[in-house]
Amino acid sequence: MGANPLINLHNHTSYSDGDFTIEQVVDAAERGGLSHIAITDHFETRKVYCLQTAQFDEYLEEIQAAAERHPGVEVLSGVEIDTDPSRCDLEDLPIDLLNRLDIILFEYVDDSGSSLEELEPLLSQLRPLRGLAHMDIERIYSGREPDEVASRFRDFGMFVELNNALPYRRDGVPFYELASRYFEAFHGRVRVSVGADAHHSLEAVVRLDRPYRFLRNGGLTRDLLFHP
Repeated sequence: MGANPLINLHNHTSYSDGDFTIEQVVDAAERGGLSHIAITDHFETRKVYCLQTAQFDEYLEEIQAAAERHPGVEVLSGVEIDTDPSRCDLEDLPIDLLNRLDIILFEYVDDSGSSLEELEPLLSQLRPLRGLAHMDIERIYSGREPDEVASRFRDFGMFVELNNALPYRRDGVPFYELASRYFEAFHGRVRVSVGADAHHSLEAVVRLDRPYRFLRNGGLTRDLLFHP
């Protein structure tokens, strides 16, 4: 793996709308040479089948057990939160449980979901790493300068995900590639991550060549989470 981390911080399992168990995803990550893998199932949303609060302890125990069986990869616990308040009761989320996680992803921020300002009361209570999932940055912030967007994300303490899943493309081009000028502004200011958003393919867990090529070509490797 060398000095640079090879991370995939967005994966779903059978605890939400994924096809595979936590063990299967972690095993695929270790076999594929990843340095870090995060399990980030949908949590308490009416959008899809999801992890429920009552399952939280079992979920964390299963992630920890998989981590112990696979010492060759760093296994992180996480969830993905739907910021559309019509589908997720954001004000009633169990903060004490969420603070036991390593990472929390937020989807639809500043878009069809809540704004960062609206999320601030929640964000201010959370200790885990906080990231923006599958954002179409070039479309959402088309009227804003990249430096302004970079400052916004930095001020709210958010990292930005390069999502490799097929739904998060326009005309076959990943959202992050369309937003290349924004990512240039993130350099040295906003941390970035890579997420497969894997649901139905174990190969997708480790098929990450395209986002890592984008990071290398853009000189963004040192902005990657967990870079030494």
